[in-house]
Formats: sequence, C-alpha cells, structure tokens
Amino acid sequence: MNSTLLDLLACPACAGSLVLEDATVSAANEVSTGKLHCESCGTVYPIANGVPRLVPPRLSADLERTADAFGWQWRHFVELSPGFEAQFLDWIHPLDAAAFAGKDVLDAGCGIGRHAYFAASYGARSVLAVDLSGAVDTAVANLDSFPNVQVVQGDLLHLPVRSPEAGGGFDLVYSIGVLHHLPDPREGFLALARSLRPNGTIAVWVYGHENNGFVRNVIEPLRRLTTKLPPSLLRGVAWPLATVFHGAVKGIYAPARTAKWGRRLPMRDYLSSLGSFGFRENYTIVFDQLVAPTAAYVRGDELRSWFEDAGLVDIEITRRHGNSWRGRARRPGD
Repeated sequence: MNSTLLDLLACPACAGSLVLEDATVSAANEVSTGKLHCESCGTVYPIANGVPRLVPPRLSADLERTADAFGWQWRHFVELSPGFEAQFLDWIHPLDAAAFAGKDVLDAGCGIGRHAYFAASYGARSVLAVDLSGAVDTAVANLDSFPNVQVVQGDLLHLPVRSPEAGGGFDLVYSIGVLHHLPDPREGFLALARSLRPNGTIAVWVYGHENNGFVRNVIEPLRRLTTKLPPSLLRGVAWPLATVFHGAVKGIYAPARTAKWGRRLPMRDYLSSLGSFGFRENYTIVFDQLVAPTAAYVRGDELRSWFEDAGLVDIEITRRHGNSWRGRARRPGD
C-alpha cells in the first residue's frame, strides 16, 4: 500500500481513524509491512505483502466459509484471460471504458483483480480493490504494474473506508458476481451505495432468479454437497464435469448462437457466450459454481428495490443473457 491510502481508510469495526505503526516504508512511500492502529477502539490490523488486512474481528460463519472457499480458488485459478475485458464491459453495460476516466473507483469484491486491471487501464484516477479472501495476494501480483491501484483485504458489509461525509467515498463503485454470495446481499448493496459521493455511479451484476431453474433446482442441491469437500478434492471432482461442460459449450452452444435451431436450447444466450473461452476458463466457471457456500438468486423487481431503498436515481435494470441482472444508478447530487 502507498501511505497516502491512509487518507481513505477507516476502522471497519467503528469507522475510527487509523494510524500507521511499525511500518517498513520505501522511498516511494510504499508500505510493505506494519500495523494500522485504530485511534477510537484500539483494534490493530496488520499490513502484510503490502496489503492492509482490515478484516473485522468477528465474522459470521457463512462469511468465513465463503472467504476460505474463494481464497483457495483464486490462489489456484489465477490467469487473466484475453476474453475477460469484453465480459467485464458486458457486465457493467451501459457503462463503458470512458466512464472510468479520472474517477476514484471501488472494485467491491476484486478476486484476482481481473476487473480492477481494466478499470485502471481505462484511466481511473485511483482504484481501490477490496476482497475478503486471500485472493488479495493474487490481485497484488496481477495489478503490480498499475500505480493507481491499491488492494485492501476487507469485508463489503463493513467497508474499511471513510464515508463521503468524512472526506472519503468514490465516484464509481462496481461489484460483479459478489453480492449474491453474501449472507445478506441487500445489506451488502446498501453498504456499497453509502460509499458513493454525490453524483457517483454504482453498477452491479447478480445471479437472476428468473430463467435459472436448472441452476436453482439442479446445481444448487449439488452445491450443498460439493461445498463440504476440501477445495483440493473438489478441484478433481470438477475436472470431468468441466470436460463435459466445455464440450457442450464448444460443440453445441457455440454454433447454436446464430443458428435457428439453437433458439430451442436452454440457457442458449449464456452458454453460447462462453464459446470463445478455452478449457481453463470454463473449468474455472464449473469450479466456481461448486465451491461457493452461499448463492442467492435475485428477482429483477427485488434488485430494483435495493436501488430505491438506497435513495438512488436514474435506475436502470437490464437482463444479461436472460438469467442474470445488471443494475446501474446514481446518487443524487447535493
């Protein structure tokens, strides 16, 4: 972390100011190790590998299981695929690359940093990439070439940042494929919305309830079993399933994308969109579906209600591939 990050961070337990102690600081003000001490409640948070570890002292069992599962996943599936950029822009549509220029951005649930990579390259003034899991160490490696990115380990339900009213906040917040893995997705969304500056924009993507019957009725019961397996064993279980999945995507769904007969295939829009991915990427998708301890499927009207409850305006909710939802809105100006 750069020492200037202290101007943005806050204690996740009480929102108090943090003081840097016992730090190893380079000539460029990069902090590799040290501690952050809360002046209000006295909690001490370590800095390791240049990452402030601002995890609240007590997490729910669900959050701990989710963080452990995804932490393992994103330390073993670490590649940045060439197809990720188009996928990212599709997830945040109607926002585009120009929306990031000159903005202070929050990547809420950054994983290996695949989205923060593009946000930074699009000219964001700063990008704060936050994740609860150990994936932050992979993100640091993937984002090392971007001086405008900083990585923090923290909980989205207790964001370790100053509020806009306290001089913090962001111009643009996005969360892709994360909220539906929280114990309370709505509360997670509201926490992110509170970090918006006036006129700031938030964009999210979540699993949809509509047109997702196969996943809810087949994959979800299977997930209840697979999440009990150690991730190292699950990786082996997922491999033959991924082989079948990849074969179906390449052999059936990819050509069905433009064929008239393909209209009858279930989940055609989604599965055919994966036709450009290699086996490794589709293997990751299968593993991701099987490893997540918690997954919610959100209705379109429910997602809209989150935006309304947060007091946001210019709300736009759109379908993605028929089985998931994109949402975008703006916090009103002062």
